[in-house]
Amino acid sequence: MADTGEAKSGRGLRRLITAVVIIALAVWFILANTETVGVKLWLVRVETPMWIMFTVIFIAGWAVGALLRRRSAKKNA
Repeated sequence: MADTGEAKSGRGLRRLITAVVIIALAVWFILANTETVGVKLWLVRVETPMWIMFTVIFIAGWAVGALLRRRSAKKNA
């Protein structure tokens, strides 16, 4: 059974709202955590503001999700 255009736009709107809420929460969380932290990367210890670490992790998660979605779309095509 094919989706109608109205059902697709409703689903797209829900996905957009969900994405905006997640991004807003991530930005709020990043801005609320500004102190400096130490992170050990195997042999090296890095001192950086926590907001930078959260931003890097958020972008990495977004990139992985985008790559997996693209791979899934090619597999289904």
